[in-house]
Amino acid sequence: MKNLKKYVAVFVFFFVAASLISCGKSNVKSEKKADIRIVSLGPSATEILFAIGANDELVARTDLCDYPEEAKDISSVGGFSGNTISLESILSFEPTLVYLFAGMHDFLIEPLEAAGIQVYVSNANSIDAVKTEILDMGKITGHEKQAQSVINEMDKKLDEAKKITEKKSGGKSEKFPKVYWEIWHEPMMSVGRDSFINDIIQRAGGKNIFADEEYAYPMVSEEAVLYAAPDFIFYTGNGMGGGKPSENLSAPKGIFFMGDDDGFVRSSPRAADAVLKLAKIIWEEK
Repeated sequence: MKNLKKYVAVFVFFFVAASLISCGKSNVKSEKKADIRIVSLGPSATEILFAIGANDELVARTDLCDYPEEAKDISSVGGFSGNTISLESILSFEPTLVYLFAGMHDFLIEPLEAAGIQVYVSNANSIDAVKTEILDMGKITGHEKQAQSVINEMDKKLDEAKKITEKKSGGKSEKFPKVYWEIWHEPMMSVGRDSFINDIIQRAGGKNIFADEEYAYPMVSEEAVLYAAPDFIFYTGNGMGGGKPSENLSAPKGIFFMGDDDGFVRSSPRAADAVLKLAKIIWEEK
């Protein structure tokens, strides 16, 4: 039991750190662009700011903010988790806005707001929520047109994925291939109804075999996967310290490693690219 708890704890840290599931709520208000100084506490937040052209307002990011490449030139405030980042470090950059994440950074919200600093709390599990966050940040930073342009580009890719699905399936959901997505191998963990990856699978025309699971990242069994008989197996665990799925598992249409593509685990504009990429794989579209 101790080892199980250890593995689960390790998984939670690394997957959340990699995913940084975004799109939350805050008191969204517009500010004059010249007045804004933003500290981003996660990769997806940093990506969104760069995507909408608000990177000039970004004064600090985390060690994990590595995309786009230019983000690495911005000063780092520390790590992502609570024990690697401090209120003092954040305040040293004199921010007017801190872009943080629910659950991981809750302890910072009250002291930041008490200091008169605006907080945007990110906490989402769908691509629609990512779009909302992009628009929110566009309004906050005065980059509303650029934000809408990012949404338009995302929609083009999502529409293309939808067209592939409709063409290949004839619009019949019973033809959607079954997908098993493994995000951790020991213990085995997959994606449930309320996970970001589940939304990507569904938009790509796949049928997540654990879509009925209540938890976002449920522990599952080898037997359950075998019983469901997925057409495809995808895994991201290797990119976060995990390994390949059990050699006892197989899928007639293939096993694919997706851990080298942040679009599947970061709730940023690249999620639309992930949907299109997945649709082309599962529908064998060139």
